Amino acid sequence: MTAKRILLTGASSGIGAACAGLFHAAGDEVTSLDIKDAPAGAAHHLHCDMSDPTSIDAALASIEGNFDVLLNVAGVPGTLDPLLIMRVNTLGLKHLTESMLERLNPGGAIVNIASIAGFNWGRHLKDISELLALDDFDAALAWCEARGMDGNAAYHFSKECVVVYTMQLAALGPQRGIRANSVSPGPVATPLLPAFKEQAGQGQLDWVIDSIGRAAEPLDIANVVQYLATGPSAYVNGRDLIVDGGFTAGLTMGWIDKNESPLVKARAARS
Repeated sequence: MTAKRILLTGASSGIGAACAGLFHAAGDEVTSLDIKDAPAGAAHHLHCDMSDPTSIDAALASIEGNFDVLLNVAGVPGTLDPLLIMRVNTLGLKHLTESMLERLNPGGAIVNIASIAGFNWGRHLKDISELLALDDFDAALAWCEARGMDGNAAYHFSKECVVVYTMQLAALGPQRGIRANSVSPGPVATPLLPAFKEQAGQGQLDWVIDSIGRAAEPLDIANVVQYLATGPSAYVNGRDLIVDGGFTAGLTMGWIDKNESPLVKARAARS
């Protein structure tokens, strides 16, 4: 197989680092973007702050040539400032992607990391579409600020936006032969897991992990990313693949009892 040129954000830890190692092992050339140091497996690394469009533009300006794959892995948890969450998880991702569209080769792929926290995108499609229609970064940030979200709400909304934006990007398939898909993990054993546990509160993520047996390892998610990016997935386009060990299936089918959730029990105790 011909080696692919991969542009990877959030590459220095967690899922991103697992992706860098996996694509490197496959013989692909990985260019990593991260605010932290270079991961193992990166052929090139650029310091980039995904919350800052100027930093994104500077990083891209220093990279030559076209790419076969764009992997948007960078993200932050809901324990941080709500506007920072929106800047990194949605607005920075969109700004980078829009800037890279003309530099993606036909037959290439975009893979975005969303989250099972984005499963309610259908309920908020009007607002999501309104935000994504704003091409100016500062105007989009002002729109987010006007909503007055707290960190948890911003995280959920940011990931809903990623799922919807991915479906919008899927139009590149028939237009230019570029596929776009997203991956929505459940809990993953990365350095950010304690922050996600704090965000969810009430022991919620521990309950989720106990319900499915274990948290995902970063490589569990990276394997799915690789399948969508360079694997035998040529007819997969515009899909959000939930990778959560069966948790959402369990809730839907009832073999996981949502009434045992610490958050549901806490709400019941307050009522």
